[in-house]
Amino acid sequence: MTRLREEWICDMEATMASYEKELKAKIALDFAGLAAAANDISKDVVLETAKEETVAVVPITTGMGIIGTFAESVAAIIRQAGFTVFVTNACDVDGMYEAHLRNASILFMADDTRYIGMHLHKNRMSDNNIGTARGYVKALEQACGSLSGKEVLVLGCGVVGTEIGKCLQQKDARPVFYDYNESLLQKVSFELGADFLSDYSKIKEFPLVLDATCEGEWIHEGMLHEEAWISTPGVPLSLDETMKLKYKAHTIHDWLQIGTLAMLGELCK
Repeated sequence: MTRLREEWICDMEATMASYEKELKAKIALDFAGLAAAANDISKDVVLETAKEETVAVVPITTGMGIIGTFAESVAAIIRQAGFTVFVTNACDVDGMYEAHLRNASILFMADDTRYIGMHLHKNRMSDNNIGTARGYVKALEQACGSLSGKEVLVLGCGVVGTEIGKCLQQKDARPVFYDYNESLLQKVSFELGADFLSDYSKIKEFPLVLDATCEGEWIHEGMLHEEAWISTPGVPLSLDETMKLKYKAHTIHDWLQIGTLAMLGELCK
């Protein structure tokens, strides 16, 4: 999991409604709809859960410590999806106890290693790596139609990239991997029985791209298919400034929202 920086997410609360509107224009789903669709459940299930459950976001201080506005940003995403949510005043174990005292049934929390959601009554847990993969694959599918039988380029063979490959295979799509780390590239491709690119100049041959890299601004003019859609949880964004403008209408990207919504939907099952 990439550790976010406060400057990346500091205005997230203020821009949440406008981001939801932008996302809906691209994939025809609002926040609650995406939470449901990413988990193959009805939106009504999410909305009904929102009426019945209270969510707590618990700040965690271990490791490198709290990322400023992270807990508030997570809460803002969940609130925009229609849920009652609060950030606990206390942190860590004491924060979990506070959440219990305030009748929260769903908890969200993250440390340096893992970002999770848990439903206390259902004994269910959601992992952000898996949720992010599921959410961004669904977003691409919503934008471009069924992925079944189609080749989809997956950039990055880390944890999220690997989960994206698994999710694509579950949809009968054909993931093709690229990573500059050749040994990792071959390892993941072998484990999933998937094809891979050894030449990054071939990236531009793929109109469907899922990018899970975290280098930032390494994709330049001429490196993408002219009509490419790029669904990318990778932070910071891989497109340079020129490519951000050129592919703005065909880029699905945020710092936190889509992965959190997919996690939330899983906890509604």
